[in-house]
Amino acid sequence: MQERVLLNAAKAKKYIDSLTINSAVNIPEKVICEESFFTWDNEKRALPDQPYLFQWSYYNGVVLEGLYDIYAANGEEKYKDYVVRYLDSLIDDGGLIFRRAGYVNYHGADCYKTAALLVRFAGCNNKYDNVLQTLYNDLTSETKANDDGKIISKDFTESSLGGNYWHSWRGSLPPKRYKLWLDGIYMIQPFLARYSEFCGDKPQTVKIAKRLKYVAENLLAPNGLYYHASNGGGDDCPYFWTRASGWYAMALVDVAEVFTDVNKEVTTVCADALKLFMDGILPYRTANGMYLNLTDMPETATNRTETSGTSMVVYALLKGVRLGLLDKSYIQPALDSFCGMCESKLTESGLTDIYFKASANGTNNYENTADYLTDEGKGAGPFIMAYSEVLRLL
Repeated sequence: MQERVLLNAAKAKKYIDSLTINSAVNIPEKVICEESFFTWDNEKRALPDQPYLFQWSYYNGVVLEGLYDIYAANGEEKYKDYVVRYLDSLIDDGGLIFRRAGYVNYHGADCYKTAALLVRFAGCNNKYDNVLQTLYNDLTSETKANDDGKIISKDFTESSLGGNYWHSWRGSLPPKRYKLWLDGIYMIQPFLARYSEFCGDKPQTVKIAKRLKYVAENLLAPNGLYYHASNGGGDDCPYFWTRASGWYAMALVDVAEVFTDVNKEVTTVCADALKLFMDGILPYRTANGMYLNLTDMPETATNRTETSGTSMVVYALLKGVRLGLLDKSYIQPALDSFCGMCESKLTESGLTDIYFKASANGTNNYENTADYLTDEGKGAGPFIMAYSEVLRLL
């Protein structure tokens, strides 16, 4: 098994390097300044039609955070340098969100993911610190100003959702508004955890623990999986999407990482929730260790083994063991999944079968064969993170 893992880790490294640090086209300064796109950006969000996210986006954020995780694992500066080049291209010298970065403070959860990466450099760079404080204030203040300068009330959290944020609050209707999306947990809570610990905001720590505990206690379905796009009152998306579940698992380990040595209460909440999650999803593994796009549905030509969700489970399993949240018996299932994924989905054309997106509106929009893409950032990023944990283990 050790030889198999080593071979697949080497294969993964070659792919990751070719997609990022050794790429002839995915050059941070060029992409930002020329209003181009990374090859993994399949949504192509750009001004003026979608004046949010653009390069300040979660699908870029997860790719870059994965590279930082590699740097944290092996100390190779070239991975960190690539991340810094990207961040420096987004932010001007005054520390304001840069021209085409596309951030607006009223869009929704997705706008905050890249901030968790910025916190890695908190206290080392004034322009980063200014951005971080802006983003943190946007999420935690009682009032917010929209881009017209008008003050609007902070109405995008609800006590009925355990204090969690709706997925979107920019004029959206359900399921984005008034509902909690599992990926919204990941987009916001690790950032709040990292920065609240950095600045000593203890009340925010209590809120984070409450939000994560709410999901574990209220969104668990009888089949052992978690409801996505839920209002906590029975109005749930009826489909169990592995990637949605995976975002939640990643949030648990990333929050736990912040508080492992400083807050036993939060760490315990994360550990209990993570074990509950993993014991629920592990029985759904397929023969090659991967997970289907719709976790609990039969495998078909349209409901395939899917790369992004599988990567997320691998990352959360290995990181959970490393942090002491799970025992070592969870390592082997993770390695089986990683190897199965590398052997069946990592081809000469790239990382395949990453499902593009789904609306979580109650319809089955999870089985469109055209939406199984290659090198999509929402899958490439978690795959890089999963590799970083394999690297640590090796």
